[in-house]
Amino acid sequence: MEALADADLVLVVVDASQGITAQDQELLADADNRPAIVVENKCDLRAEKIPTSRKEREKWGTRVSVATSALTGDGIAELRAEILRHVGGEAGAQTESGFLTNVRHEGLIKGSLAALDAAQRAVAGKVPHEMLLLDLYNALRPLDAITGATTTDDILNLIFSTFCIGK
Repeated sequence: MEALADADLVLVVVDASQGITAQDQELLADADNRPAIVVENKCDLRAEKIPTSRKEREKWGTRVSVATSALTGDGIAELRAEILRHVGGEAGAQTESGFLTNVRHEGLIKGSLAALDAAQRAVAGKVPHEMLLLDLYNALRPLDAITGATTTDDILNLIFSTFCIGK
């Protein structure tokens, strides 16, 4: 419930092939007064047409409902668009300007982008994944200098857990 209270947007996923259950109603009540989207999954198993009239949609209250199928992928694009609309406002998702106010940060970001370019070239060149991890580490290290999120030990443990040096 703590995560629900902190969420900017709640996705309430219900089984469209089962109809509305007491558990669905409970989930909707828990998400009350929060921005939410009802995701009607398994729409491929539902015989009836997706409800479109206002009266048919009253079962979800004022919430937006998107019919999806995790199996077939139907409705995923619509769900993504609805999430972006909620997160970015009515105008849709807004991209950030990318403006950096710190010269040191700008240099670190440029270094990270250069390492990502090297990693992309390594993938295209079918370089072994062990070497690709080094490029990714080189991309992460400058970002860590800004955020302090990942330590060198974390990266080394990841690298050494995936391959063995010296065999």
